[in-house]
Amino acid sequence: MISAVVLAAGMSTRMGRSKQLLSIGEKTMIEVVIDKLLEVEIEEIIVVVGYQADKIKDLLVDRDIQVIYNSEYKLGQSTSLIKALEAINQKHTGILCMLGDQPLIDLSTLNCLINKFKEGEELIIFPKYNDQRGNPVIFSTKLKKEMLRVSGDQGARSLIIKYREQSKAIEVDDQGVIFDIDTESDYQKLLEIVNK
Repeated sequence: MISAVVLAAGMSTRMGRSKQLLSIGEKTMIEVVIDKLLEVEIEEIIVVVGYQADKIKDLLVDRDIQVIYNSEYKLGQSTSLIKALEAINQKHTGILCMLGDQPLIDLSTLNCLINKFKEGEELIIFPKYNDQRGNPVIFSTKLKKEMLRVSGDQGARSLIIKYREQSKAIEVDDQGVIFDIDTESDYQKLLEIVNK
């Protein structure tokens, strides 16, 4: 049983406008990300919002997800992760951490990561593309106490290093795992890829 956590509270300071609300075809970026998660075998989806919270909530109101507000979003990504961890179903065994600005990820990649985690051999499963570590990452809930102690803007990245012997990288042919949108030029590149 896996809970998905979508971190979508950031201020998009480098972009200069909310990344989550950028248009991709007929949807916004956050809608594209959430709709992909709704198509895979995940038992609950928790979206953490902060900046532009009301606009994002309004977009997602008809989806079977839980949206929670992080009043401390200006203090970094870890505050959103902690809010989500406090809200997840205590009976679940995995936590899939997804960024709200990775709309290019393939469904096949999500399914592959989920299936590999369900084999139950590793504490952490993450994708790699062209030898680069990507997102999303699935953590065993055995690491939840340590995840609740993370700070700053790094999320739970340090645990991948700490538990590298009990982590597994899955090689994928999916640039979406390393492609996130931080600048206007990233967004234009995304639109070029989507419109090919």
